[in-house]
Parts: sequence; C-alpha cells; structure tokens
Amino acid sequence: MRRNTALIDRCEIAERQRLCIWPRDDAERRMFRRRSDAGELTRVFGRCFARSDQWKTIDSVERYRRIVRSLAIMHPDWIFCDMTAAVMQNVSDSSRHLDLVHIVTSRERHVHDYDRMRHHYVADRSYDMADGVKVTPLERTVFDCARRLPLPDGLAVLDAVLRCGLRDKRHLAESFAAMPGWRRDAALRVLRHATGRTENGGEAYALGVMIDERYMIPCLQEEIVDPYDMSRVYRVDFAWHTPDGRFIVGELDGRVKYRDASMYRNGNLSDTVIEEKRREEGIRLVVDEMFRFSFGDALHRDRLLHKMDKARVPRFDDGG
Repeated sequence: MRRNTALIDRCEIAERQRLCIWPRDDAERRMFRRRSDAGELTRVFGRCFARSDQWKTIDSVERYRRIVRSLAIMHPDWIFCDMTAAVMQNVSDSSRHLDLVHIVTSRERHVHDYDRMRHHYVADRSYDMADGVKVTPLERTVFDCARRLPLPDGLAVLDAVLRCGLRDKRHLAESFAAMPGWRRDAALRVLRHATGRTENGGEAYALGVMIDERYMIPCLQEEIVDPYDMSRVYRVDFAWHTPDGRFIVGELDGRVKYRDASMYRNGNLSDTVIEEKRREEGIRLVVDEMFRFSFGDALHRDRLLHKMDKARVPRFDDGG
C-alpha cells in the first residue's frame, strides 16, 4: 500500500503525546479501514486507532491510558470513574480491568451501556484531573471500586491508596460513611482489611482471596533472621503464627525479578537465582511450613486454597 506521509506524521505526533488517532470525517474513516485491513493500523477501542507495530511495544496499562486520554479529548465533558479512574490515578494496574471504560452519567441522560463502555450514575459531578483527564475524586473512586468489585479487587485498590500515602484509613472511613451509594457495607468491609502493607496489587489481591475464604489473617512483610548469618534478614509476604504454635510462610512468586535485567543481583540472572535459593533455604530453617504460589493460583483460587490447606493454614467459620 502506498506510503501516506500525512498519516505517518499524525501518528508520530499522537505517539509523542501518548494518544491514539481517530478519523475526523467519512473519507478518513474509509482510509483508516483500508490501512487497518492492510495491517498498518489497529483499531484499539471504538474510533481509536494506532500504528500496529508501535502499539505492540506498549504495555497494557499504557495502552489503556492512551485510549482514555484520547476519549477525553473526543468527549471533553466526560468524567471517568470506577476502575478507569483508578488506573488514571495510579491506584490500579490490574490488566484484568482494562477491557472496559467507565464514565459518569446523570439520571437525565438515560444512557445505556454499549460495547466496552459502562455508565455509572453519580449525583456529585465534581472531578479531579489525573493524567490530563477528568476523574472522580479519589475518595469517590475507591469507594465505588470497593463496593462494586469482589473483595480481592477492591482490596488491591484500597491498599494501593494507603501504600502510596494518598489518603489515610481514618479519612477514607469518614468519607465512606458520608458518601451516597448502595453497598456501603461492602466498601467498609474492604476498608477494614486494608493496611497498605502489601507490596503490590498481586499481594493485596491474594490477601483478599484469603480473607474471602475465611483463612486466618496473615502477618504481612514479617522479617526473618537467617539463623546461620544474623546479618541476613528476609522479609516474607505472608506469615502465620498459628494457635498450635506453628510458623507458616506463604510467598507470592514475583517473576519480574527474573525478566527485568535491572533487578538482577550483580547484573546477573544466575546470581539472582542462586540468591533466591539461598533466601528460601534460610527461611525454611526457621519456619515449619513454606509454600509458594503465583498470581494465577490466587486468581483461580482453588489452586491457592489447595496449597494453603496442604500447609495447614487455619481456616475459620467467619473471616469477617
């Protein structure tokens, strides 16, 4: 297909501005369709397009941000909410919630959901700016996520807010108590379990699964001293000191440490693997049981439950 210099220039400008491109008239719509059929452009959301080769190089969260920022330009009156606002406010990086875009609507508009768009009635039209777009204030965002989503997802958002020091728990509790909206009790339950001590969204999600399934609440980021080298201290993700005196540790596998060269020990993958083995050996010298699990295990929770039951983590009738 013939090279279109004007289109390439437009794409390059949009990419520098972290935006998509979209057709402005019928002629461009037809041209975009031809370029898409030829594989040069990819339709990424609604009317939003991007250069196919460039789009492949961007991670899923940045792709989503570019879509939302583009939609905000096309629809300057839109206020983004729910998990869309959470992504733009840097309190969620969950790839599982990047398929839908959530916006605020009013009772007068009577807008129905369509395609990948979801509309939520919010009486208060106030907004903040985040990454160049209008979003619901942070308190409203986390309240909506906590009351609408399953507990593990809501906990991941709330823990991110506390972990980053964006709000404290008392402030959020007061905001939740005063904020209109159904399922307030669900939001307050999530907030009750939020501590900000998880290191990332994956750990917070896994903790939410444990709470959901009524397991004993673990200690988070507990430090363990190597009995043969007191200078070596290991911080573990989840730790249980059971009523019968056992010490159990659960570790969420972070595969990024083996994929990201910047995290290699001494800049070397083999040294990183050796150090991780040494760390695990030091932990096992202290604890009675240790199990490792992946985020996939937590997501498909039966696999995580099997490992926790095998390690004999206590399970109660009511997890609160």
